Amino acid sequence: MSSSPFGAADRDPGKRRDGPGSGSRPDGWGDRPGGAGAPDPAVVTIRIPADPEYVSILRAACGQLAPRLGCTPAEIADLRLAVDEACGLLLRHCVRLRRGTDGDGLAATFVADGPALFITLSMEADAFVTPDAGEFGWTILTALVDGFTWHVDGSTVRVEIRKTQAAGRQG
Repeated sequence: MSSSPFGAADRDPGKRRDGPGSGSRPDGWGDRPGGAGAPDPAVVTIRIPADPEYVSILRAACGQLAPRLGCTPAEIADLRLAVDEACGLLLRHCVRLRRGTDGDGLAATFVADGPALFITLSMEADAFVTPDAGEFGWTILTALVDGFTWHVDGSTVRVEIRKTQAAGRQG
C-alpha cells in the first residue's frame, strides 16, 4: 500500500477520483507515516457557517497545526492560502438549498500525523459543479500542497489536502 492517502490523484486533475469507494478516509488513511509505535495523530475538527467571513477560523487552525510539521513561515502561509482556496472552491461550486439542518456549513478536519498534515474540507450540497482543472483556485492548490483531490460522495462534496514535511527537517 502506498503511504499517500490520495494515491495517483495527487496533483493531477485528470486522475481525480470522485465518488464512493474512491480512497481511504481520515480514519484509515493508509500507512501511518510514523509506523508502529508512532504517537497518535492530533485531530482537530471544526464546523463553520458556509460563509466566506468564517474561513479565517480555518486558516488560523491550519496556521497553528502546520508548525507541528516543522514548516517554515513561508510554508505555513502557503498552507493557509491552500485552505482558503479549497474553501473558496467548495463555496463557489456547491449549492445548499436547505438551511438550518445538521449538515449546514463547512466542516474541516485537520490531522497532524507524523511528518504529514491531512486536511479534509467538506459540505453538504443539493447541487454542485466540479471545478475545471484550469480554474485559478485549482491551479493555486496544486502548486501549494503535495496532494489535493475533489471527491463527491452522495450529497457530500469534499476537498482533501496533504502536506508532507520537507525532507531534512525532521521534527
